[in-house]
Amino acid sequence: MNAQLLNSYDCGEWVISLVSLPKHGIVAATSDGHLLLLPHDPSQGIIRKFKAHDQTINKIRAIDDNRLASCSNDCTVKLWDFSNPGTTPLATLTNSHGVPFLSLDSKHGLLAAGTELSGVDAELVIWDLNNLKKPLRSFIDSHNDDIMDIKFHPTRKNLLLSGSTDGYVNLYDLNVKDEEDALLQVINFESIHSVNLLADSRIYTLSHMETLAIHEMSNLAVEEAVEPKPKEFGDVRESWGCEYVVDLIGPGYVACGSNSKGELKLFKFDPATEQFDVDDKQVILFPRGHGEEVVRDLVIYNDMIYTGGEDKTVKVWKAPSKLVNTTVDFFVGEKEPADEEMVTMEQLVNEEAEKEKKHKHKHKHKHHHKDKKDKKDKSDNKGGKSKKEKKHSHRFKPY
Repeated sequence: MNAQLLNSYDCGEWVISLVSLPKHGIVAATSDGHLLLLPHDPSQGIIRKFKAHDQTINKIRAIDDNRLASCSNDCTVKLWDFSNPGTTPLATLTNSHGVPFLSLDSKHGLLAAGTELSGVDAELVIWDLNNLKKPLRSFIDSHNDDIMDIKFHPTRKNLLLSGSTDGYVNLYDLNVKDEEDALLQVINFESIHSVNLLADSRIYTLSHMETLAIHEMSNLAVEEAVEPKPKEFGDVRESWGCEYVVDLIGPGYVACGSNSKGELKLFKFDPATEQFDVDDKQVILFPRGHGEEVVRDLVIYNDMIYTGGEDKTVKVWKAPSKLVNTTVDFFVGEKEPADEEMVTMEQLVNEEAEKEKKHKHKHKHKHHHKDKKDKKDKSDNKGGKSKKEKKHSHRFKPY
């Protein structure tokens, strides 16, 4: 089935990220730091374009119907209100090392952003959207390379995932004050392109080498629970008939492309059964796509498909069949458990003094339980390669 091209918007530079704000339109972020608001009616022109950052915008994420957050190589995260016609951000946030922000997510009244490697560590910073004067907390020892993706658990608001080019995906409990103890699970995979939850306890990992796996979340009630073997799909390029995967997109789509063929396609999958059936009759093809350039992002709104790529355009396509609007989440859970309320800013601040008192004692007398860091060091390191040997150029890093 072929999608019908309705319009192509010239955005001036690479289109890195797309977000749907249903009350306003589709927002596109570019590699030269601009945000563009595109209309839901593809017969109309660009509504707004303004300079949001001094350098590449790496990710944008909707906070609610009016607001979105953007993160950039200019070392800032900014919040924007599209109900306001101005170009002044609601807030500008930074990190402790003054390094680029590469990843971003927002949910449950929180905002999280991950940084590029600085020294030996990358930083994961979390803010309370109701109190942006300073971070709610940060994790500085959990990744030793760029943090490429972050996802809050859709229904358990104390759980957060992060994935890095160091090959690890970390699961944190935000209610636990100590960073080491807050690290609930470490998944050893490959350099991470994206990570998310397909179900309440099922985590997918997609690498920059186009390998895919689905992992079971550890039993959080058992400290030394044995982690089940993941469901490995290996390199999906041959089975999916592509050269690169744009992403897995909620509530159940895969977008992938081929540079050499100038091809882009979209097909559905079922997160519940974890089945990827690339049936030619169900695959949506985008004739000539974005040519030989990589497609960076895709959103669906009211049977219109918006694609953004390195050819500096956002293209609007009419879907050949009824589609569900894209979302960040792959599932919608039931009522959140009452015992998983987030620790407040005040609680963390009040307990910081006590934490510092215990710091020296803790490092003189190590815990007897298994250290999560030891798990990283002792895990299979992909054929004995060092971290530096494993690292490679980011397929989705603009410059």
